[in-house]
This record gives sequence, structure tokens and C-alpha cells, in this order.
Amino acid sequence: MAMSEKRRVLVLEGSPRQGNTKIVTDWVLSGLGKKGIALTRLAVCDLNINGCRECAGCTGYKNEAGCQQEDDMLEIYDLLIDSDLVLWTSPIFCWGVTSQLKAVIDRCFALLTGENLLKGSRWAVVLTAGGDHFEGADLAVAMFRRLAEFGQVKYLGQFVAANCPDPAKLRRMTEVAEQAKAFGRELRRELFG
Repeated sequence: MAMSEKRRVLVLEGSPRQGNTKIVTDWVLSGLGKKGIALTRLAVCDLNINGCRECAGCTGYKNEAGCQQEDDMLEIYDLLIDSDLVLWTSPIFCWGVTSQLKAVIDRCFALLTGENLLKGSRWAVVLTAGGDHFEGADLAVAMFRRLAEFGQVKYLGQFVAANCPDPAKLRRMTEVAEQAKAFGRELRRELFG
């Protein structure tokens, strides 16, 4: 990729609200910066994405997703394949990511059944939690790491904002904001070297 080309960053936002996860994601993106970045943010909760039916229809396709369902996931497949970085974001709900984001994750299987269209992709994760790191965030991180390893995706790490208070209090937590921005700067270094 030429140095003058913009890096494509896809943010898949799993929160059904505009609360803590959006605040922390904004901080991470602030650290990532805008220069040289083509950013696409999708609130998956606003999209029509069905869960995987495990029909195996995708297994007959080698160079494309081949998913048999006709919903908004068909557009996300192209974005996942074409992005230089995918940033998955979610609050922790019942010890995992939101069901809306989990549907997207499950449907990624269609990209792994032929040529492995995710191979070489770069992923990072932003999670927010009302509890500590080990009250669900650890399980979500393990899921992303395992899927990345299976799909031969370069996992760039995660930023977990644990013990999140209400959004008004979180906005005043400058140490968390600085840590999130530092994570964004790390992601930028991965994208631009």
C-alpha cells in the first residue's frame, strides 16, 4: 500500500446505546487520529443482521462469503475484507458482547469456509464493563483472540474500560481517557509503521 493511501478503519459498534462504549471508542479514535484514515462506523444495533443459521450454504463458496441470508451483513462482509483495521466495540452484557455484535461475529464464519478471506486482517477490541476486567470482559477478549487465531487475523489487542460509572462521570475520568487515546496511538503505529 502506498504511503499516500488512506488506511481503511471499520468500527463495528455493538452498543444499543450512545453511552460509555461510544465515549471510550471516541477516545480511542482520537488517539488513532484522522490523518490518513478513512473511517467507517457502523452501529450494528441499527442494522438488520440475523444470527448464523449454520445452514452451511457458505461452504460452497471459495472466494466470497457465500452466505445465503439476505440482510445487512452482506455489505459488512466487503467492509471486513477491505479494511486495514477492524475495531470491534461493545459493552459487556451477561459476561459477553451484545447479542447484536455476536451475530456479526458468528456470521464471520462465512468468510472462513473457503479461501479464508480474513487471513492477514488486523483486529482490535474496545470493551466497557460495569464490573471489573474479570466479570465478562475476559471472556469476550478470549473469544476475539480465539477467533482471530482461527482466522489467521492479527489481533492487535484490546482496551477494556472496567468499573465504568454513568457516562457523565466517565467523561471526567481523565486517566481512562488518556489510556484509551494511548491505545489508539498504538493502533496507528500498527497501521502506519
